[in-house]
Amino acid sequence: MNDACRMPALLLAAWIIAMPAALAQDSERNRYFVQQMIEMAATNNEQGVAGMQRMLEQNPRPAAPDQAAARAAFQHGLALFGQDALDAALEAFQQASRDDPGNADAANYAGLVYRKMGRFPEAEAALQQALALEPTRAVAWFQLAQVYGLTNDADRALGALANTYRFAQNQMRAEEILRNIAENEAADILRNAALETLRLFHLPAEAVIVPPLPANPDGIVPMNSAPIPTRAP
Repeated sequence: MNDACRMPALLLAAWIIAMPAALAQDSERNRYFVQQMIEMAATNNEQGVAGMQRMLEQNPRPAAPDQAAARAAFQHGLALFGQDALDAALEAFQQASRDDPGNADAANYAGLVYRKMGRFPEAEAALQQALALEPTRAVAWFQLAQVYGLTNDADRALGALANTYRFAQNQMRAEEILRNIAENEAADILRNAALETLRLFHLPAEAVIVPPLPANPDGIVPMNSAPIPTRAP
């Protein structure tokens, strides 16, 4: 092979070698933007959240080697997920992502399966991938908030829940869900994050979630008596 023929082959080989590094760099860049959206949402910095959202939305959509295969794998994953076959469902969602790296549904469901498995770092990464593809996907923000709640990351749980409400198509329904979490969630981190999200958006919180005691409450038990079980606020 002469030099003229060898040069394109060398350039192609160099491009193939560099491609994984470039993809990793893009992934890290997207993760940074998602994290910035979380941090800014926690302080209700709406302009900052919108700016990071635009940065993500400017990314070119990844090419899909086989969209038909991706759709088939995703549907198979949904069926397996419905049967609680989590390992097989995860494999199907991962295959869907390989066949179509721009499939936000596949990444979102992979994150959900990872969360159910208790594999929280992988759940966070998959959900961030879904949000890098579709930063207004409220359900992915909600799943991410649960991951942070389960890993005791209060600030990020708040930011992710704030973005859940911000991007919800039905904000009245989202508010109802936040109130339900604030009243009934067993995990302190997620329950407090829901309450703080309500306050962040100036939604009624304390009067509904923590009703005031009457002036002379009945049923007060003396300190030497057995306590009456109460529902967590």
